[in-house]
Formats: sequence, structure tokens, C-alpha cells
Amino acid sequence: MEISIVTAAILLAGFLVGLGIGWLITRAVYAAKLAAAREQTARIADMKAGMADAFSALSTRVMQENSRSFLDLAGQTFARHMASAEHGLEKREKAVREVVLPVAEALEKYDLHVRSMEMARQKAYGELSQQVASLNQSQNELQRETGKLVSALRQSHVRGRWGEITLRRVVELAGMQNRCDFFEQQTAQTGDGALRPDMVIHLPGDRKIVVDSKVSLSAYLDAAEADAPDQAEAMLERHARQVQAHIQKLALKEYWTRFTPTPEFVVLFMPGENFFSAALSKLPGLIEEAAAKGVILATPTTLISLLKSVAYGWQQETVAQNARLISDLGAELHSRLASMVVHINALGRDLARCVGTYNKTVGSLERRVLVSARKLADLGVGLKGAPQAMEVCAVESTPRRMEEADPHDAGNADDDGIADDLDDDRKDQCGYENQDMDENGKGPDAG
Repeated sequence: MEISIVTAAILLAGFLVGLGIGWLITRAVYAAKLAAAREQTARIADMKAGMADAFSALSTRVMQENSRSFLDLAGQTFARHMASAEHGLEKREKAVREVVLPVAEALEKYDLHVRSMEMARQKAYGELSQQVASLNQSQNELQRETGKLVSALRQSHVRGRWGEITLRRVVELAGMQNRCDFFEQQTAQTGDGALRPDMVIHLPGDRKIVVDSKVSLSAYLDAAEADAPDQAEAMLERHARQVQAHIQKLALKEYWTRFTPTPEFVVLFMPGENFFSAALSKLPGLIEEAAAKGVILATPTTLISLLKSVAYGWQQETVAQNARLISDLGAELHSRLASMVVHINALGRDLARCVGTYNKTVGSLERRVLVSARKLADLGVGLKGAPQAMEVCAVESTPRRMEEADPHDAGNADDDGIADDLDDDRKDQCGYENQDMDENGKGPDAG
């Protein structure tokens, strides 16, 4: 047992020694290999450094060459692009000019137009300012004149004169003439004194219409100037009563009995539609009341319509008078034509007697004179240059008897005249028809 342990120890020591020797040997081998590897690594590093330097030089050279080639190619390409760009730029500049120039011209014209408009606006504004100032001045003057007019219209004689002037203007607008179709301030004497209406209008048939224009307007003017509505209504009521009172006053005058012949009414002229409508608004039955009393209310519009009807009546009367005159002249002309026809028939009978005497003379000439003259001509006896044929033509036409013409025979008379003209075209060289003359040239009346 003890031997085994020693043996084992020896074996272990031998193993350990062998192991140390192996380790040393292995260490030496590995040290040599490590040195060789380090040497090889150094060589590789040197080779790598050389290769790096060579690659660096080569890459630098290649890069330089590539850069040079790229720059050359880029330069050529850029030159081509620059040439193309310059050409395209010229085209674009031309196109832009073609587009921009009309716009520039339009803008220039617009600028000129705006400037002219601004000048015109300033001028118009100045004129407008002047007109506004003038309008303000005119309005102030109108207010002053209106105040004067209102003050004047409050006087009764001024209101009456204004109504008369307005009435005359309306009548003249209707086409009538003073002292021909109407008369102003014509006086009529009565037992109680003189009546003098503002106007008397003459109608066809020697008839007349009396017109009065004296209407009180003081209450209406007070209503126009009233501040409170109640006061205005009260003044308008008073105005209607004043018109009603004037209607009663006109009805009592009975102008139609003083100016004859005339219709049994008198026209009350109110110189404004507003005066009439204001009175009618307070007294709606004013028209019927006035008509029942023989008073016709009239405004400028209604009076013009009435006078237009009167003027039309005058025209119809003138036409009727002219028709009567034409009828009288026609009757007188007919009487004178009848007398003239008698004288013309007497002249025709005288012409017929002359024709008969002429034909007898022609027959005697043919039987007693021309026969011997022809025999002398046959014997060669005659004056040189004398006509060979000696013939005298008889007149067989007799004057036509004229009678009083019937209007229904006017067409036949024209036809007979045309037939006579055609017969005249068929006259022979003597100017008359010789169908009934015998071979010796004797007519039917040749004796």
C-alpha cells in the first residue's frame, strides 16, 4: 500500500515535471510563433501603409482626372444649357413683352382715364358745390317769395286778381282767345245794380257760360301754417264753409237770367286742385249741393276739359257754317251754269245755221264754178303753179246740243267724248267726213 503511494507520488512528480517541460517547450514555440506573427504583422502593417499611400495617391490622381473630366463635361453641358437658356430667355422675354406691353399701355390709358376722371370729378364737385350754393340761395329766395306770396294772398283783392289771371291762363291753354271766344269783366245791368262776372265764355249757337273765380282762401292758408293738427282741421272745416257760402252767394245772383241765352248754371272756378280737394274732404256732398243750386265747381283740370269740349263745339259750328256756305255757293254755281248752258245752246244753233249756209255755198260752188274750172283745166288752160285738184269739202258735223248734265251720266259723257276723239282721228285731208258726198263732191245739203 505504501509502495503505491510512493509510486503515485513519483508518477505525479514526473507528471508535473513533464508538464512543466511541456509548458516551457510550448511557451518557447508559442513565443517564436508570436514573434513571427508580430514580424508578419509589422510587414503587413508596412504593406498596408504602402498600399494606403499608393491608393491615396492613386485615388487622388483618379479624383483629379475625374474632377477634370467632370468639370469639362459640366462646362460643356452648362454652356449648352446656357445657350439654350439664353435662347429660351429671349423667347420668354419676347413673350413677356408681348403680354406686358398691352397691359402697360392699358394701365397707362387707365391712369390717364383715372386722371381725367379725377379732374372731371373735381370740376363737377366744384360745379356741384356752386349749384348747391345756388340752390340754397334759390331756396332761401323761394322761402322769402313764398312768404311774400302768402302775405299777399291774405289780401282779398290780390287773391281775386290771382284767380282771374289763373282763369285766363287756363282758358288760353284750352285754345280760346280773349274778346273772341271769351270776355272778361263783362257787365250786365240789373234792377239792383250791375253784375260783373270774371269771365263769359261764348258757345256755339250764340250761347254763353258764366265763370266766377272769387273764392276765399284765407282759412286754407291758415290751415297750411297751423302747427297743431287740430288747428289745421278746424281751419280746413272753415275753408269748406267759406266755399259753401260762396256757392250760395253765386246761386242768388242767377247769372243765367242776366246773360241770355245761357245754361242755367254758373261755373265756380277754384285756381288749385288742393283747394277743391280740401273743401271736398270736409263736405263730401259739396258737388251735389252746388249742382242743385246751379253752380258747377271746376278746377284747372276740369275746366280745361270743359273748354276743350266747347272749342270742339266751336269747330263743329264752323264746319256746319262752311257746309252751309258751300251749299249756297253750289246752288248759285248751278244757277249760273244753267244760264251759261242756255247761251251755249244759242251759240250752237247759230253755228248750225252757219254750217248750213256754208254747205249751200259749197254746193253752189261745185255746181256753178268748179265744173267750168275743171273743164278749163282739161283743155290745158290754167295758171302755172295752181293746184290741179280743186275740191271744196262740205261740213257735215253739226254742233252738239248741250243739256243740263245728270251726275249719273257723267261716265257716259266721258265715253262719248272719247268716241268723238277717235272719229276726229279718222277725218280725211279736208278735216271732215265725206261718206255721204256724191261723185261730183256734192253734199246732202248742196242745192
